Amino acid sequence: MQEVSMWQEGQLDYTKIYGGTGPLVYPAGFLYIYAFFKWLTDNGTNIAKGQALFSMMYILHQAIVLSIYHMIGAQVIGDCKSRQETTLQRSHTIWSWRIAMAILCFSKRIHSIFILRLFNDGVCMLLFYVSCLLFMKSRWRIGCVFFSLAVSVKMNVLLFAPGLLLLLLQSSENVFETIINLAICASIQVFLGAPFLLSYPVSYLRKAFEFDRVFFYKWTVNWKFLSEDVFLSEKVSLALLMMHLVTLGLFARKVIKSSKAETGVAIFQGKPLNPAYVAHTLFISNFVGIAFARTLHYQFYSWYFHSLPAMLWLTNLHITIKCALLMMIEYAFNVFPATSQSSAALQLAHIVCIASLYFAKVPKTLKDCVRKKD
Repeated sequence: MQEVSMWQEGQLDYTKIYGGTGPLVYPAGFLYIYAFFKWLTDNGTNIAKGQALFSMMYILHQAIVLSIYHMIGAQVIGDCKSRQETTLQRSHTIWSWRIAMAILCFSKRIHSIFILRLFNDGVCMLLFYVSCLLFMKSRWRIGCVFFSLAVSVKMNVLLFAPGLLLLLLQSSENVFETIINLAICASIQVFLGAPFLLSYPVSYLRKAFEFDRVFFYKWTVNWKFLSEDVFLSEKVSLALLMMHLVTLGLFARKVIKSSKAETGVAIFQGKPLNPAYVAHTLFISNFVGIAFARTLHYQFYSWYFHSLPAMLWLTNLHITIKCALLMMIEYAFNVFPATSQSSAALQLAHIVCIASLYFAKVPKTLKDCVRKKD
């Protein structure tokens, strides 16, 4: 609210907009949305109204995520029928997927992020999941609008960008169609940031998209087993970046190879993509970035919690192991302040998830394509 007030008073230099928590480090969409929240909550003074507003937003968020899971589950169950599995096997798959959906509603930390803390992470993830649902329905252009709106609230959504780029290339008939979709994403950012770009462009770009930002050690959830000097080391930062890029490359190679084996081409297929494949590609792209993040704060849990069951349920792990991994991650994000043990548990769970996802079968690429038998 303090940052919004400074902007409303006429300040357009991002380096001079700040509040009690520090300088403004979010793109312009954040200011517009929270200005609306300020108006709805009596100039930001009515906390109860704000919590009621975020409660409704949380319910909408959950409804959209569950719709995504319903589409993925329908594809998984349909694959069971195509493999001519027994009634008992199909029933096991159906109930297993329902368990995954139920898990989405029982995170203490996620409830806190949305309804108690009123973080903008919830707002940006709501917009992202709307875009994800649209992508799964092959509504690529309007999906790109919502994806860019999500980025305009908080740039962590860019972790999904490598996966989205691959999907845009695969769903397009030619490179020009992909360029149009990318132009939609870019134009939204230019439009929303125009008042700041026209006044103080360097200031806006440096602060709103601060890629070199260094977070405080005391808030890290994932690296508390390191000393502070090691945590702040540039070598550690570079090593994490390299592991991020290498792992992304390995997953991209795996996914492209699977698509080419199924359809004969890797990109420019110009056909509807399988919803499960779309979600799988986006979620893994984001999760790889999370796993090798320089730091994770408590509110960052909302960046990937809702994608975890979907990813794990598409692996070959036993359901007890899947649930154990989710419990380890939930535990780590509910220990405050983080400890060496909680951070180690989180990183161990991340490593197991990454490995199991890499060795799992990639969902079939095209919506109406029958996968060849292995």
